Amino acid sequence: MSRPQLRWQAGGADQAAPSWQWLLVASRAGTVALCVTVILGAVWPSGAGVAAQVVALVLFGAGGLAFGRAYVVAVRRSRFEQVSTMAAFVQMPGAPRSLRLELRVAVGLQFAVGVTGAAIRPFGPLAFGILGCVYGLGVIALWGAGFGRFAGRSPQDERRRNG
Repeated sequence: MSRPQLRWQAGGADQAAPSWQWLLVASRAGTVALCVTVILGAVWPSGAGVAAQVVALVLFGAGGLAFGRAYVVAVRRSRFEQVSTMAAFVQMPGAPRSLRLELRVAVGLQFAVGVTGAAIRPFGPLAFGILGCVYGLGVIALWGAGFGRFAGRSPQDERRRNG
């Protein structure tokens, strides 16, 4: 039994979902989770403050793991392509404009919500919300390292590396 294909609307043409679609879903889910728990923690600190702290720490850990995975992927790709750290982790070469915009807005929203929550309750669990934006940065790094477009290595580089 095969899994149903997600559909992707690109330029009016209905196509199969790209292989990086899961990164968008993960980014949206993390952003929503952080925003909802920080807002609830600001309104109801005794009940939802600890939940906001846990979500922020989980997102921080997931973002750190995403950065580690992105680094490993970028190093592996650098043997055959000219991978730039700045391009892989920030510029996202070859990414559709809508994807770059959405992932960057998600990081901005995570940062704004984290800082706002920490400003409202600076000495409580909401202060950990600032760490949540590491998740969004990790997702961007994963996309850039795994799906970015980079120039191939020249034959001279191959000879130099192989001795």
